[in-house]
Formats: sequence, structure tokens, C-alpha cells
Amino acid sequence: MDTTQQRKYELSFLILTSLLVTLINNLQYYSLIFDSTPHLSKIDFSIFGISWYTLQTLISILLFSFFTYYWSGYFMPKKSSLPVKSILIILYNFIIAFVLFRASFYFAGISVGYPFGEETSFKYYLWKYIYITPSAMLIAYVLNLIVRKRSVEMNNAKLIEENLSNQLKTLKDQIKPHFLFNTLNTLSSIIRNESKNEGLKYVDDLAIVYRYILEKSSQDLVELKTELDFANSFLRLLKKRFFNSLDCEIDISDKYFVNRIPPLTLQLLIENAIKHNEISESSVLVLKIFTDRNNIVVENNLQPKKSDTPGLGIGLQNLNLRYKILTDKEIIINKAENKFIIKLPLVK
Repeated sequence: MDTTQQRKYELSFLILTSLLVTLINNLQYYSLIFDSTPHLSKIDFSIFGISWYTLQTLISILLFSFFTYYWSGYFMPKKSSLPVKSILIILYNFIIAFVLFRASFYFAGISVGYPFGEETSFKYYLWKYIYITPSAMLIAYVLNLIVRKRSVEMNNAKLIEENLSNQLKTLKDQIKPHFLFNTLNTLSSIIRNESKNEGLKYVDDLAIVYRYILEKSSQDLVELKTELDFANSFLRLLKKRFFNSLDCEIDISDKYFVNRIPPLTLQLLIENAIKHNEISESSVLVLKIFTDRNNIVVENNLQPKKSDTPGLGIGLQNLNLRYKILTDKEIIINKAENKFIIKLPLVK
């Protein structure tokens, strides 16, 4: 909420609550309008009289509430404590109440008069200011609490947003070297074990993959169809190295394509499966990507490498943190006897 909107909110609150207290205070007079029994009070309390009592009460409450909320600070000593401020605000308001009481009693005499006698009217105005003064101060106090609460909530929300943005940026920055580390290992293997031409083809395909990374890694979420297209391109790179030792089945209905997912998610899970499992003609790694309700499931058969070395330890942790930051959900990891299953919540 900007300064202009906040000022409009404050003014609306003060005016409407003051009007409500005024209407409640003068209900006894408004009821005379609908009273069909002729008597002295109905004659004396004409429309003019009722208007006087309404405006007199409304202006008084507005003065109290506006002074307490907006103007009292100008009359406070510098660096005064909260108890001192509270006492001074009460004192100032009762001074204003005394002045308004005397002025209201005087102007009533020359406008609507004293229908029930001067002494009774004096007591009426006296008691009126005894209860509308703290009522108006309470209005200003409640508004101050509301505005302070909203200000704290907005500041907290801003801090949370900045914190989440910084966390997400950090996680994305971690993903890039993680991906580069794995793809360069793959390229190194191709250069050592295959022809130069195959290496060049791999570099060309890798350029296509990195174009996706440059375009989409700055986004928090991408459509599932876009991510699947990228995953297919990435799998084609892997097939050039592993040939028939790697088998991947993707079975996802078109109706899920408009849902969203963090970019590079499927690539990371495919890399993870390849990194930790034996892949050969006799030990084919089977990857399956499909949907289960509102989740994308990435499943592979377990055939752990005998000499599996500890990885960087940030892949699945980063993915889980990204999901928590972006969707307030976590990925589900199940490790069965012969399967490794990861479920990714889809964002609608």
C-alpha cells in the first residue's frame, strides 16, 4: 500500500467510524421522526434540531479522532516516553472536550434552544462529552493499531520475498556448474572413445541444450511441454553415448502439458540416474517418465555402480529446496528394492 492509498484508508476509517458513533449516539432523536404521537419533544426536535445534534456530535468526534491520530504529535516534547505521550494525549483531549462542551452549549442556546430546560441541557452536553471523548480516542487508537499491523505485515512480506528471491538465485547458480560438470564429463568421454565427427555432433547438440538453459534458467517455472521437449533433446545426446544401454519411456498425456515445473528438473533427474547406476548392454538402464495424479513420476531400475563415488550432494537437495520455495511443496523420493522413484508436484 503506497502513501496515497494509506491516507485514503485512514481518512475513510476515521470518517466512517465517527459517523457510526454519531448515529448510535443520536438514535433517540431519529426515532422521533417515526413517532406518530404528538408531544412536546416531537415538536421541539424538528428536522433542524435533529440535524444540529447530528452535526454537533459528528464534528466533535472527528476533531477528537483527527487530533489524536494526526495532530497530537506536533504538541509532544521531543524524545518523550510512551507513558508521557499517553498522559499528554488524554490531557489535550479533555481540554478540547471542555472547549467544545462550552461552545456546543452556547450555540445550542442560540439555535435549537434548551427543550427541557437550561440545567438539563447543561447536564446532557456534559455527559455527552464524557463518553464521546474516550470513544473518539479509541477510534484513533484502533486505527493506529491496524495501520501498524498492516505495515509490519507488508515489511515482513517484503523481507520474505527478498529472502526467497535470494535463495532461489543461489540455487539456480548452483545448478549451472552442476550441469556443466556432468556434461563436460560426458563430452570428455565421447572425445576419448569415439570419433571426432561424433564429438562435433555432440557439441552441436549440446549448444542446443545450452540455449534452453540460457533462455529458461532465469524463469522460476516453465510449461511441462517445454521441459519435455528439452528432456527429449537431452536424451538424444545421451543416446549417442549409451546407444541401446539406455532406454527411456515417456508417457504423459497432452492434458498435463499446460501445467508447470521448475526448468531443468527432468534433466537433473536423468543425470542423477545415469551417474549412480551401471549402464551396459547387459545392464540396461530403463528410465520411465509418466504422470500419477498431479505428479510427474521419474522412475529408474536400480543397478548401483560398484565403484560409485559420492557426488556433489546438491542435485536432489537443490531440487527439493526449489520446490519448497516456489510451490511450498516437497518432492517425494521412494527407494524400493529394485526401483528408484521420484515424484514431482505439478504446478497448475
